[in-house]
Parts: sequence; structure tokens; C-alpha cells
Amino acid sequence: MVDGNEMGDILAADGTTLIKSSNDPDFNGVISDGGTGFYLYTNWEDRPGSMSRMNLSNLGAGETGYQNISLEGMLDFSSVDGTWVNCFGTVSPWGTPLTAEELYFDDTADWFDESYQYFSNPQSLAQYLGYPTDGSGAWPNPYKYGYIVEVGTSSTAADPALANVELNKLELQGRFSHENSVVMPDQKTVFLSDDGTGVVFFKFVADAAGDMSSGTLYAAKVTQTNGVSDPSEAAFAIEWIELAHGAEADIEAAIAEYDVGTLASPSYITDQQINDWAEAKLSQDLDGSGSVAADPFTDDRPAFLESRKAAVALGATGEFRKMEGVVINYGLADNWWNAGAADGDQAYMYMAMSSFDKTMADDEGDIQLDGTHGPCGVVYRMTLKENAGNVDVDTMVPAIVGGPYYSDRDVNECSVNNISNPDNLAVMDDGRLLIGEDTGNHENNVIWVYEDPAL
Repeated sequence: MVDGNEMGDILAADGTTLIKSSNDPDFNGVISDGGTGFYLYTNWEDRPGSMSRMNLSNLGAGETGYQNISLEGMLDFSSVDGTWVNCFGTVSPWGTPLTAEELYFDDTADWFDESYQYFSNPQSLAQYLGYPTDGSGAWPNPYKYGYIVEVGTSSTAADPALANVELNKLELQGRFSHENSVVMPDQKTVFLSDDGTGVVFFKFVADAAGDMSSGTLYAAKVTQTNGVSDPSEAAFAIEWIELAHGAEADIEAAIAEYDVGTLASPSYITDQQINDWAEAKLSQDLDGSGSVAADPFTDDRPAFLESRKAAVALGATGEFRKMEGVVINYGLADNWWNAGAADGDQAYMYMAMSSFDKTMADDEGDIQLDGTHGPCGVVYRMTLKENAGNVDVDTMVPAIVGGPYYSDRDVNECSVNNISNPDNLAVMDDGRLLIGEDTGNHENNVIWVYEDPAL
């Protein structure tokens, strides 16, 4: 067990060296302790990242609350070589926290570039792993970070001994700037949001319910409502493009091949290799070279390790902006699924976009919105559907759009009577949506309760 002196203390893999004391909590996940209490797992969104666990028990009468609150400590992520910018998350239907690694390295080459403005980030991982931070020795493998991490596999999330909590990075669900993932009631389908500029909406479908060790990764190709640029009216039809099918053991073996990378001799998948892989899959000349390249790999590693670039190369839409929380209410979704998944009144999935300017409003590509109020953000609604025995979505509709945006203001640039930069979301049992702001465009960040007219 790694246990700092205070909540948010992040220790190195040696279990003793304090790297930093984080002040950046994010996701909270609640797991029953098997009695009257629960475990509270909290993300610490830092570089390296971590999670803490508290136990709350002995619920008192009336409004006295839980009588026993125990800060148990910080999870030890050394078994997976540490974790990175643990952002939002969810809890799986089988009771395990799913914490998201938000990897802001659009180009893996930057991981090895000492002139890169955020080079101190991989340096912090080198410190965590006990490597020389000047790059004179071993260097962190970039392909070990940027995933959904399952906490408490084999039902250990509620183990009384914190040291027994198992960890597993779900590499088959892609490597990118994960905001969070949400597992559907079929326990096979997972939708995943990608936080950044020019990003992709992903879906993973496991081969077997409750088993994420093999399955297929998809990316969304969207078509905007013809002739409609108003963000409050423009919907998107979704086509899912298959990137690849894979098995966890095979991808982990591919990742290990890049352990040899150093600053002097970087090791990563190049853009040319991604192009050549895509050309071989599509049997098309994508780069105008006059010929179709041979596949440089014997597997589909670009799909899982360079997921965003691979998706765009295969034709998916890579124009979303600041994609944030994606959530359902498990109770409502379970009821819909177990009742036969009929069309009509049913549960919805919601996704926040903190902003819809820049790549969503540049008059190019698949998404061409009016970005006048783009800095204020939008929340989209997606109707759950049954497709070939799995849960699916095929349309993204604006539920609530932020703004107006006042560029001439120094404070409250987005109207205080509406949302600004929606981030984390939660669907209550009655279907109402909680929208948490993470904004510099409101003087005070607030949580909104949204009563969706679609309900």
C-alpha cells in the first residue's frame, strides 16, 4: 500500500518519495463496502496522477450522517507503472471504478522532445519510476499511459485491505485524452469521450458481457443536419467505423516493444506508419504517393495505441472540441434494456462539450456549427437503441446550449442565466441532469439541474 501523509499526496513507485501534494481532485466514485457504508474513490488529476480511498460507515439516525469516516490512503499504481491525469470517471455495472487518464500528448513524438513546452510532464513520470529526469537513462514508455483504468478488478474495490485493490489498464478501449467512459447495461458496449481540440468520439464492444479483455474499437463518423449551423438545432447522425478487433494480451505485448525508447533513441509509432497501416486496411492511397503501402505491422496496434490518428485515417470525424463527461443513469438504462429495449420512452445518454468553437466551427469537414457562442459549450443527448443485441446510439441532438457569449466583457463572458463550459455530468434517478461547470467565463462556477423536455 502507498499511503501519503495527506489526501492527494502522490508518492513515487518506491513507496516513500513524495513527488507532490495534489490539489486537483476530480471524479468521486462510490462502492458499497458490503455493509451499511461505502468506499469513496477520488481521482487526483495530476502528473503523475492517483486515487484516494475513504471508508464511510455507521450511518446515524436522522440527519446525523455517517459516524465513521476513515481516510485509508492513496492507491498504489506502481503495478501499472503509474497513472496520469486521472480526470472524470464512472463506476462499472459490476462495481469497479473506471478512472480516465487524460493524455494531452497529441503527438507521441513530443514525449521525447526536450524543447516541447510540456516536457516536464513525462519528466515527472521519470521521477515516479526512478529514472534520471535529464533523460540520460531509461525513459517512460508513452504507450503505458492514456487509458481507462479499472480499479478493483476481481471484485477487490471493496476489499477491506487497500493494498489488495487490483488495477488494470483497458488498452483495448483506446489511447487518447480520456475524459471518461460509460459501460452500457448490456455490459459489453462502452462509450468513450476524448477531451481536446480536433478529437474523436469512440465506442468499444466487448466480445463477452462483463469481460473487457477482447473486443472491437470503433470511432464515430458524423453527418450534420443539412443546411443547419445553429448549434441549438444542428443534430449529428452517427456512423460507427470499425478500427480493429483485439485481445488485451496481444496489445500489451505490442506496448512492451516500446520499452526501449530513450531521449537519445525514441521509440514510437510514426505518422507515416499510421498512414501505411490505414492504406493497407482500406486498400487506398491516402497520402498521394501513387501506391498503396504495405502494412508495417502484423497487428492493429495503431488503432489501440494511436487511436485518434488511426480513427481519422480510416475516415472518422476528428473535429470535436473539448469533449467532456458522457453518462447514463444505470437504473433507468437497466429498466429500458431489461424491458426489451423498445423504442419510445427510454433512458438517454448525455455528453458535454465544454466548447464548440474552433474545429467545430471552422467551416471545414463534417462539423460546421455557428461558433458565435461556442466558448460557452453544449450538452448533447443520445437516445439508447438496441442494435444486433448490443446497446448503440446513432444520433446526437443538442439538449442545452450555453450562451450568449459576450466577448467584450472582462467577467461573466457567458450569460449567468445559462450553462458555461459544462464538464462533469450525472443523471439522477428521475432523469434530470446535473451539469457541473468548469469555467473561467462565469465568476462563480455552479451546478445546474436540467429538466430535459425530452423526458
